[in-house]
Amino acid sequence: MSDLQILFPKPEVVMVGRRPVHILPVKLRHFEQFGEASIQLLAMLGNFSAEEIYAYAKRSGALGLVLRECTSLSWWSLRRLPAPAAVQLMIYVVRVNSSFFGQALVAARSALDGPTPPSN
Repeated sequence: MSDLQILFPKPEVVMVGRRPVHILPVKLRHFEQFGEASIQLLAMLGNFSAEEIYAYAKRSGALGLVLRECTSLSWWSLRRLPAPAAVQLMIYVVRVNSSFFGQALVAARSALDGPTPPSN
């Protein structure tokens, strides 16, 4: 992957119903909300019932903000999205963004390590 692909990753596309939705990288100004929403959701997945997770999805402002900023869905569409679909979409946003972060960290590490000396 080239440096430009890491700096400007291409959005991934998922289908929500019959509609294609672009998953976008999280912006720095929303990084804190992204972390809050993703940590809370991942913690709940192993310990709570589906109903409790869906209730969290409906009342969580961080989840709504992350989905609005990291997907191509409009605010209007997100407000009408069923809670199970919102949770599933958020899980996909977390997965896609962790991939973006992983790629950027690998590039940063290799840049900090400098060029590798030729082996004889």
